[in-house]
Amino acid sequence: MAEKKEKISKLAAVHEDRTGILTRAEHLAAVSELAKLVGDFGSTLDLDQIFANVAEGIRKHVDYDTFAILLLDELGQQLEFRFAVGFPDSVVRNWRFGMGQGIVGAAVQTREVIRVDDVDADTRYISATDIKSELAIPLVVKDRTIGVLDVGRRAEGHFTDGEEQLMRFLARRVANGIENARLYENVRDQAGMLSLINEVSRELTSILDREKLLRRVAQLVKRLIDYQVFSVMLWCDENQMLEHTFQLAFDKRFVQKGGFKLGQGVTGTVAAQRQALRIPNVHLNPLYQQCGHDVEVRSELTVPLVFEDRLIGVIDLESTEYNAFSEQQEQMLVTLASYVAVAIENARLYERVREDERRLEEDLETARQLQFGLLPKAAPAAEGLEVAFAYEPARQLGGDFYDFAQCAGGRFAVAVGDVAGKGAPAALYGALAVGTLRARVAESDCSPAFTLYEMNAHMLQPEIDNRFVAMGFGIFDATRKTLTWANAGITYPLLVRDGKVTEIQVEGVPLGLLSNSEYEDRTVQLEPGDFVVFTSDGITEAQDTRSEEFSQRRMKALLANSGGRTAQHVADDLMEASRAFAAGTPTELRDDRTVVVIKVL
Repeated sequence: MAEKKEKISKLAAVHEDRTGILTRAEHLAAVSELAKLVGDFGSTLDLDQIFANVAEGIRKHVDYDTFAILLLDELGQQLEFRFAVGFPDSVVRNWRFGMGQGIVGAAVQTREVIRVDDVDADTRYISATDIKSELAIPLVVKDRTIGVLDVGRRAEGHFTDGEEQLMRFLARRVANGIENARLYENVRDQAGMLSLINEVSRELTSILDREKLLRRVAQLVKRLIDYQVFSVMLWCDENQMLEHTFQLAFDKRFVQKGGFKLGQGVTGTVAAQRQALRIPNVHLNPLYQQCGHDVEVRSELTVPLVFEDRLIGVIDLESTEYNAFSEQQEQMLVTLASYVAVAIENARLYERVREDERRLEEDLETARQLQFGLLPKAAPAAEGLEVAFAYEPARQLGGDFYDFAQCAGGRFAVAVGDVAGKGAPAALYGALAVGTLRARVAESDCSPAFTLYEMNAHMLQPEIDNRFVAMGFGIFDATRKTLTWANAGITYPLLVRDGKVTEIQVEGVPLGLLSNSEYEDRTVQLEPGDFVVFTSDGITEAQDTRSEEFSQRRMKALLANSGGRTAQHVADDLMEASRAFAAGTPTELRDDRTVVVIKVL
């Protein structure tokens, strides 16, 4: 007993000697410095960094070996380490203190500061380190304890009254800072929820298949709000009612027919009023009507789907629990519903466009068949000639065309044309050119230059802007073995004789471009074995991966080695060479390709 009294006397002496260490000026300076450190709570959520700064700052005025901030869990039953200095990692990670357990638990339970000069003499102490002195100060906000601030020192009787005052001041500021940070975190969580809704909305607007869209909506809503039955009803203008479109019961699809008129039932009322309706107990609401499922529904949440002040439908959630949906969930679903309405409208427009495209595709296929029916299907027989062709449109419909005709006196006519543009407009303009050509050939003596002159006048009559035809027209006379050729802007024909390739150079303005254009004939004497090759510019202007064109040069090189080949072989070889040259490029087939070959027998 005498020994214990002596020890207490020595500790008291130590306290008496150290009480005056902090003068009033020093105390005020320390308070000011700590206030500045703790003031950072309002500007950041990085509590670990703030706690580290506070721990470092307090060390200048209160020497310690351990420093810890422990907070109560959500149930307010256990203290958990939130920040610690000087404690083993295993203690920080795994130790918990109940109310009244240990010195820190006792401080929280009693809401009183506990200063222990010798922890070995205190039965409440639970040894986590080798400290001898401990100071535990409860963290209290608005009469509510949230945790404890604890410091320890290996020396006995270490902490003074002045240091305790500083720690009390620090504890009050830390408690307020933690509470403010928690409020800030709640706001951030709400912002995160809105961000999630925004993310969900962006995903929904990218789904254009309605069935997939509504199933995905059900999945995403499930992440935010628990339900047992999910339904989407869409408004039908034709029937003037909400129609059952998509239903899930316990995540399983079921089909229900029929629907509700405006003002009928819960969904019809929500649609009519365009306001959300949350029903805690459906059995007490006269609007509720049981739908086509066996689920025992007890509460319901329904929100309207509106796009640009136009009713799209409703989303309806049902639960087997009473009062299953909160006001916050209602607000979330209302927010989400605006994006769902946009997504449904996008899907509806996409379905309409897809149907229009299907009809257009059918129309284009019909037009393609008509166009190919207009063009010769097989090379015609011609006296003294072997005739061949190859044709490949860039799209379903092409602007290139070719034609053959028998003229008076055993003469044979050949034509190759290329309409400016592609697709259906070019195909229709090309059909007009072919029809005009056939009419002129049937009514005239087949003079190439005069035929082009008359065609030009006729092609100008429709007054179609930005449409013209590059065309070449020639007559082969089997008796004289001559080719008379006139050109209206088409690529020069090539004459192939004994491995030598020459151009038949005749100029001319494309048809339908300028009025009163005149054209000239050029007659070429042919010999047995000669080839004459007519092409559209889609052959020579095909580009490779370096944007280099196939060109007349490559075409001539290919034709120079065509001796002994049939006309069809030459046409096919030229088409394949042009196609292979442009293979793998974005513009692999950017223009129609046409080749016509005649070989003198």
